[in-house]
Amino acid sequence: MTIVVRVPRAGSWPRAATGAAGLVLVLAGCGSGPEGGDGPADTDASQSPTAPGSSSPTGEPESTPTVAPATGRVLKVKGMRVNAPEGWETTMRVAVGHGSFPPGQVGTTAGVVRFPNSGLFTIEEIADEEVADLGRGGKRLDDLEIDGTQVYHLVWTDEKGVEVERFATIAADQRVALVFTFANGESRAEKDEIIESMLATMQLG
Repeated sequence: MTIVVRVPRAGSWPRAATGAAGLVLVLAGCGSGPEGGDGPADTDASQSPTAPGSSSPTGEPESTPTVAPATGRVLKVKGMRVNAPEGWETTMRVAVGHGSFPPGQVGTTAGVVRFPNSGLFTIEEIADEEVADLGRGGKRLDDLEIDGTQVYHLVWTDEKGVEVERFATIAADQRVALVFTFANGESRAEKDEIIESMLATMQLG
């Protein structure tokens, strides 16, 4: 898997670079274990991370990951699947969503959601609509490119003390997203570790 930061186009929504938005990862063979299982993600020993300082197919610089991929249970909806952090509990999977949360905590969550696109909208149209809905309290950060697919990144405060980060795209003609809520005073470093470890396992399509 290759994750690079896309350079915003001139005239696009202003985006701030912070935390996981500055993520530049090159990960090789980051698969998932058996669906719903606790085992680590499968890896391919024949592949290795791109050397630091080399370039991605889009010309963006790449570096080796600093956070290990998550190895917990698989979260899956049509068009997207990721691994939760090791030891996290999971909710019952339904057609439109599948969530996870750290044991013994309330409010902090990470999950995948989807909604049919039916060929109606582009990624940019959906992102612009969501930014408009968020109003002044939301921001669109730098896009990511995950294995050649544009993934937009939104952040906002849902209510006092509860921060939300959303990584979304179109895959398998579904509007899919990996959504994080942080409600227990996590530090920026703690948030980034959770986010980056799960992004490292993302599979689209």
